[in-house]
Amino acid sequence: MSMQRNTRIEGLLVGAAVADAIGLPTEGMRPAKIERLGWGNSLEHRFFFRRGMWSDDTEHIIMMTQALLESGGDVKKFKRAFAWELRWWLLGAPAAVGLATAKAIGKLSLGFSADKSGVFSAGNGPVMRTAPIAAMFPHDAEARKKFVEAQTRITHSDPKAAISALAVTEVATLLLESEELPPLFPCLSAVSDDEEWQGLVRQLKTSINGGQTFSEFLVTINVQPEKGISGYVYQTVPAVLFLGIRNDWDFEKTITELVRAGGDTDTTAAIAGALCGAYGGVQSIPREWVEGVKDWPVGISQFSILAKALEKGTKSRVRPRWSPMLLMRNVIFLGVVILHGFARLLPLCFLKAKI
Repeated sequence: MSMQRNTRIEGLLVGAAVADAIGLPTEGMRPAKIERLGWGNSLEHRFFFRRGMWSDDTEHIIMMTQALLESGGDVKKFKRAFAWELRWWLLGAPAAVGLATAKAIGKLSLGFSADKSGVFSAGNGPVMRTAPIAAMFPHDAEARKKFVEAQTRITHSDPKAAISALAVTEVATLLLESEELPPLFPCLSAVSDDEEWQGLVRQLKTSINGGQTFSEFLVTINVQPEKGISGYVYQTVPAVLFLGIRNDWDFEKTITELVRAGGDTDTTAAIAGALCGAYGGVQSIPREWVEGVKDWPVGISQFSILAKALEKGTKSRVRPRWSPMLLMRNVIFLGVVILHGFARLLPLCFLKAKI
């Protein structure tokens, strides 16, 4: 019996949020430190007393999904709605904002239009939030491309950001619609004729077919494995795709290896979590990981509401653009992040004790 599409869409949304929360405590850490802590051997929530909260990656997914649903398929309405989501989000004092995203929202707040607010950056912002577009337009490649370009240019104007976001969207589309593992390389090659992108796709195929290790592959795409995966899209996206394909999009295996790799672990995990969840459905996500996410005022259970709305194309909202509760949440979140920052300065024995 085939898996219900709603289960896959919920898997995409919940998968991103859960993986984001799992990867957040190791963000910015080098692989060697993660290994010394023993955190890569057995993943669990370590943000606060074995519970997890998600970062800006998931916040962006929620906001963009709501803007998609509000737009009714009109790209101009989408840009306007998403721009307002971002303006109000920044007023909520989020603890973590990418530099390019912060500059772009600042421009939006000064009156720049959504077509001119983006800054020249190939950071991960557009890639981490793009997967829901696949669920909104499963059979309309042209619409997917228009909406990907629109959401990208609001914050990032470097063509590499749009190419990478479209690649993730197209892979998510295939995984959402496939009962068996789909061939991805033709899809990836068709994303763009950009010479550097084509080189990355060829290298990805060669490395997988040649049986290279993940570390060996990272070296071929100019990542220094000892430092971890950066926030540059032409490193992040190939790394996620390599492990997803190598592990047949198994949720736990893929997220575990990405966290072990260090660097921008919340974002790499969130992107992979969306893709793995899209293929395996929400039931493929470890139950203890789902139950360990304790965020608010938007909770993990509310993703089922967004999933149903995406499937039907109806308007829905689970997160207000601004509220005192969101501000309070962000203050608490920031406090825990600061605790993690101080804890990293202590000997490993204190960090192993978990916050």
